[in-house]
Amino acid sequence: MQYSQLTSHLLARAELLLSGQFDRMAADFTYPLPVFLQSTRLVIATPREARLIFGHLRAALAARGVVMLRPKVSAVALPRAGRFRVWVDWHEIAFPAEATRISQVIYYCSDTGSGLRTEMLDYTHLSMPELQPRFAALALSA
Repeated sequence: MQYSQLTSHLLARAELLLSGQFDRMAADFTYPLPVFLQSTRLVIATPREARLIFGHLRAALAARGVVMLRPKVSAVALPRAGRFRVWVDWHEIAFPAEATRISQVIYYCSDTGSGLRTEMLDYTHLSMPELQPRFAALALSA
């Protein structure tokens, strides 16, 4: 997958999140989906759980005044057996500008016949540490 295709895919995913189209967004992932949030590990077992988490994330972004999510792909690993990693900096564009933050994520992906799928996420820098306890509680209840 080319850099421009990855960027377009991630931009489309961001638009789905901000517009609340969680069903379409959840289809981009394989389940169970391991998510590493620095010191916390969350396993999202189903698309239903993913939609719930996306709802929490969207609400937190809206509360901070985030109006746009802009991905910057900093690296893409060479594919092996159809799988590859993508390093992404997510710029959360907000009003007021002081609320703008950046998250850093490594996506573990596969390019399937039906499109790009994310198999695992590793947040190396989480822009919203205030959400980590909520996600940890969701991980325990899952």
